[in-house]
Formats: sequence, structure tokens, C-alpha cells
Amino acid sequence: MTTAAFILIIVAAGAAMIDWWAVLGDRLGLEFLAKPLVIIALIGVALAVETNDNVVRGIVIAALGASLVGDVVLMTPDARFAAGLFAVIVAHLLYIAALARDFQSEPALVGAVVVVGVAFGVVPELMEAVRPKGQLITRAIQLYIVVACVMAVIAVGTTVVVAAVGAALFVASDALLAWNRFVRPAPGGRVLVHVLYHCAQGSLVLWLAV
Repeated sequence: MTTAAFILIIVAAGAAMIDWWAVLGDRLGLEFLAKPLVIIALIGVALAVETNDNVVRGIVIAALGASLVGDVVLMTPDARFAAGLFAVIVAHLLYIAALARDFQSEPALVGAVVVVGVAFGVVPELMEAVRPKGQLITRAIQLYIVVACVMAVIAVGTTVVVAAVGAALFVASDALLAWNRFVRPAPGGRVLVHVLYHCAQGSLVLWLAV
């Protein structure tokens, strides 16, 4: 790993911890600064890390860019939730394109079984709570669920632990965000959503160096 990448990882980790502290204390102004800074620093890591595949590097950077847009929009009122969610969907699609480079079907089958099992345990109650919010939000979340599940399966199919863990944490973070917003508050609340999300993005960026 290059010195620049290492320094930027420290910057991203520091910004993430500031963000978690801000969320814990409802310091919205600090959160609005710290959360985007984490992704900006990770974009720097993706640019600085050593990799033999610059096409995949570019796709991961694009995914981080879409995530940054989603982060900013999702910090605004509910009226823009669908727009933020679509940005997150784009990020997932880009990660799928990047992770597909290392895809293997046999391990992906194991991932598919796990993903389907978890989805059956969570999705029905979530969708029951979402439907009263309107057709746009409902369709957007349905689309997100499909795309997120595909990303998780593809990540497991890479057989790279850091990729699989990153995808799993990403799905867990977004599922918890939706659960907190539409069903009921979950243990850990928004702080846990941010912790899982930042660890997920960091893991997927580090996959570039594997």
C-alpha cells in the first residue's frame, strides 16, 4: 500500500469516528461535514492504492461518487428519500460491475442461499411498513432490495473475504436505516447505521488492493 493511501485511510477513519460522535450527540452540523468527508477520503484511497486494474478502480470511484450523492441527499428531509435511494442503487450497480471481475458461480450459490434466507426474515415486515408511504418509495425500496441482494451474492462469489464482508455490512447498514425509518427504532439506531456503512465502504475500497 502506498504512503498516500495509508494516510488517507487514517483521515477516513478519523472522519468516520467524528461522524459517529456527531450522530450520537445529534450534532447535525458536524455530521453534515464529517459523513461526506469519509467518502471523499475513501475516493482518495481508491485513487492512491496500488492495483493492476484501473478500469475496476474507476468503477469503484464512480460507486463512491454515487454513494456521496446518496449520503448528501439522504441527510435532507423525507421528501428526497427516493432520490437518495436511487443514488445508492446506482452505487450498488457500480459495485456489482466492479466485483464481477472476480466472480465465481459455486461460492456465489452459498451466498445466494444465505441472502435469500435473511431476506425472507426481514423483507415482508419492512414492505408492510413501507407501502403506506406511497408507490414511489415502495418501488424504489423493492428495486434496492433486489440490487443489494445481487451485490451481496456477487461479492461472496469473489471468494475475497474483504469484499464479502464489505457487501454484507453495506446491506446491513441500509436495511437498518430502512428499518429505523419505516418500521421501528432498532438497537444502535443511526450510530450503528453509520458504523456499518463506513466499515462497508472501507472494506470495498480495500478490496482494490487484494
